[in-house]
Amino acid sequence: MSTPDRPERPTGARPAPPGPDAGAEELVADIEATRAELGDTVDALTQKLDVKAQARDSVEDARQRAAAQARLAQARGIEVYAQVKDAALDDHGNLTPQARAIAIKVAGGFVALVVTRAIWRKVRR
Repeated sequence: MSTPDRPERPTGARPAPPGPDAGAEELVADIEATRAELGDTVDALTQKLDVKAQARDSVEDARQRAAAQARLAQARGIEVYAQVKDAALDDHGNLTPQARAIAIKVAGGFVALVVTRAIWRKVRR
């Protein structure tokens, strides 16, 4: 959202209105302060009622949160990959016996899936 040109004053920071014996300068200054305060109030209300701008802001916030989550997930994935790689390889870069056994089981399962699917398709024709 856009920021107002004038600095925001905390609530209650408005000076007391000029008294009955105030001079013209004090009255003009009070009028100008009242106009500025009214302008700030109108700007704030306009921003609150601008549904399109609020929707754009919400979409932008969601996009930024999603991008941050994606960066975190990517970093975590890289970390897990490195851990798995270190656990699966020995000092010479070869698969450990446990990793080799898992790889053979996964490959066997994949082959079984492909064969089963081919048979299933043939039977359904």
